[in-house]
Amino acid sequence: MTEPTGARARQTYYWRVRNARTRAPAQSAPRTWHIQPGHPGGAYSDLGHELDPPAHHTPTLLARSRQSGCREQQEFRGGCLACDWEGPVHRGDGGNEAVEDAHDHAFPGWRTLPPITRVTDRWAIPQSPHRWVQLTSRYPAGWVDRGAPLVVWNRHRREAHAPPHAGRPRYELRVDRPPSSWDVDLANQGALF
Repeated sequence: MTEPTGARARQTYYWRVRNARTRAPAQSAPRTWHIQPGHPGGAYSDLGHELDPPAHHTPTLLARSRQSGCREQQEFRGGCLACDWEGPVHRGDGGNEAVEDAHDHAFPGWRTLPPITRVTDRWAIPQSPHRWVQLTSRYPAGWVDRGAPLVVWNRHRREAHAPPHAGRPRYELRVDRPPSSWDVDLANQGALF
């Protein structure tokens, strides 16, 4: 049986397979596309989601397992809860790329948002009304109300993007810190003089 398309329909189908409400064996559920646990729209439901999708594009992360040789491999793709859009498939460690694809769909240009540059500000800015307004005043009109992401500098290489969770209604997308002007190749003596 072919799987439906669209994040909401795929999530419903996943739970129907998992609860043996389809002809597919229940143990095959991890191999069907479903919303990654902890991401928007990933709640339990094998009877369908609310009838009306969100009024605006809402990014989420779809995942499934695939047999690759002798081992299971994870595959990811971005999805939208408001429409049937789905991004390209990313294998292995591709969860970040898939989340970014979903944000490219929902918030084109999100990479130009002002970043939070200090780890302590990740929690402090959203909790301070003055600092929050100061940061989001540079967001495009309406984006804050639609759940535009917070852009923060990575603490380490390939830090995973954080989905919305208790106390934070938006994704926290981690981007690489721009190169510093102090980063000089010490082996290049010409650059020093």
